[in-house]
Amino acid sequence: MHSLPLADIQLTDTFWSRWQNLLLDVTLPTQFTQLVETGRLSNFEKAAAKAGEFEGLWFNDSDIYKFAEACAYALTIREAPKVRECLNTVIQKIQAAQEPDGYINTYFQLGHPDMKWRNLNMMHEMYCGGHLIEAGVAVFECLGDRRLLDVSIRFADHVASVFGPGKRLGYCGHEEIELALLELSRVTGNATYRDLARWMVESRGSRPSPYEAELLDPDACSLWPGTGSLLVRDGHYIGEYSQDHAPIRDHTQVVGHAVRAMYFYIAAAELADGTSDEALEAALVRCWDNLTQKRMYVTGGIGPSASNEGFTADYDLPNLSAYAETCASCGLVFWGRKMLELTGNSEYADIVERALYNGVLSGISLSGDHYFYANPLESRGTHKRTPWFFCACCPPNIARLIGSLDRYVASVSDDRFYIHIPTGFRCQTTIADSKAGIEVESDYPWSGKVIIRFKLDVPVRFKLFLRIPEWSENMEVDLPGADEPADYDNGYAVYDRTWAPSDVLKVDFGMNPVWVEANPKVRENLGRVALSNGPLIYTAEECDLGFAPQLFAANTDATITVGKTSGLPGLQTLTVEGFAEIEDDEEALYPSEGSIACREVSARFVPYYAWNNRGANSMQVWVRKA
Repeated sequence: MHSLPLADIQLTDTFWSRWQNLLLDVTLPTQFTQLVETGRLSNFEKAAAKAGEFEGLWFNDSDIYKFAEACAYALTIREAPKVRECLNTVIQKIQAAQEPDGYINTYFQLGHPDMKWRNLNMMHEMYCGGHLIEAGVAVFECLGDRRLLDVSIRFADHVASVFGPGKRLGYCGHEEIELALLELSRVTGNATYRDLARWMVESRGSRPSPYEAELLDPDACSLWPGTGSLLVRDGHYIGEYSQDHAPIRDHTQVVGHAVRAMYFYIAAAELADGTSDEALEAALVRCWDNLTQKRMYVTGGIGPSASNEGFTADYDLPNLSAYAETCASCGLVFWGRKMLELTGNSEYADIVERALYNGVLSGISLSGDHYFYANPLESRGTHKRTPWFFCACCPPNIARLIGSLDRYVASVSDDRFYIHIPTGFRCQTTIADSKAGIEVESDYPWSGKVIIRFKLDVPVRFKLFLRIPEWSENMEVDLPGADEPADYDNGYAVYDRTWAPSDVLKVDFGMNPVWVEANPKVRENLGRVALSNGPLIYTAEECDLGFAPQLFAANTDATITVGKTSGLPGLQTLTVEGFAEIEDDEEALYPSEGSIACREVSARFVPYYAWNNRGANSMQVWVRKA
């Protein structure tokens, strides 16, 4: 299966179309202002002029590239002159900054021209270049503009002239270029880029590692003095931080930096697709299972630790200190899509949906111009959204995901059409050598009721694969004229029939609020429950309760009421019954058991992605069970 070109599919539901319109009207214009005001764009101007000092972090070029990619996707949704102008400005600055041999990285061009490719493990040259390539591909495919694609090709050719079989052994500490080279190969038809990507993926984990030599190079280490602290343990190089601990086919767990791991496994999944490489696919499945069954938050957040921006141990999922970087959840969505295309198994779509509606979307405010970097599952009132970050990888990353959301809801193959996420959309595609229009009408994620209409000129026989979400227990279907019930394949209801131009399929997935518990090995959540409704995880905020949610204990046997709140227009809230302990300033520090007063209360929960949109306040996803 493969996703539809963005020009052939459009989201129409009120939920995601709001976010995509906000992307064009608010998110991208304000991000461009930040790129200018923080010196990111002027770094390219200085590099072109060969004069001036670099501003910011050494990998800031990547923010410019992700912004350009997001603009390309957004402009397929509708025309926006301001966004197009911003994109044109960015492309011109990038073009001017590239060196004659194809190299481009403004940090090294301005400050360290003699140190190129000396510190691969930490200095992100290939990482930035990978985002350049992805932007070049997006601008070309979405808008027919090949200016950035040509820059990307020259950069990729430069990398290929330095690294590869029979040349220098080396690959980026922060994976990204591997998946980008695969995209470039697909678009250009040049197998050299795919071969280089495969070489990088399969060389990682070899010994001696090229990073070991870099650690012995004082000049290379001086570029980022903290290099050794993340790569060395007990005096020995370990490689886990950059997934360089073992060859890919020997991987058994997700380790190290979470975003790096996600990008690495995306490339590996793309390489495995269609090759019958059982060992590679088995390694990917092992790592995916380890991640989603032992190392993932209920929100789809991943990477609990701030110290390495990544993974620690199985079931180590603290709530208050959870890192769960927005970029990591974006990466999980990207990887999940590749695994879905590789296997056809709906379990990957389940995780894509969970991360998308919770761990990713929490990273951006309802206003579209403030962000979270970390996404904890509990707050004591100190966590808040900000308009930008010194390390601002997350804002343009979530922008490019929102702009390309259409890729994740549906796919097509020769005689099959897949609906992975039943959000509202309309599309035109070719199935079984026939033109077909398909429209989905829904109020997802607020309702599980979905209507699928077929816009056909003539009857067409094909298989419709409709994913049954993991949370759905009582799916009801209405398909007039259907002689037999649907078949089931890897979590999809399969309707194999000749579809008539007037056919309508109505589905109700039976969405109801449900309390969930954590595996007892997640010690943090013993005696606690979390509230879900369909794909959404809910949370309690102090501004709704009138007291800190840490004082609340839920009565999980009581009826849950669906409602709304004026403070968050358009969102469904859930009200639950329970008990709250009373804070008394006169109370002893350690009173006898049973002497602390409690009262019966009703507690309103809001979707996790929407918390902290009314100011910083206490929040808790996993509440005590009464």
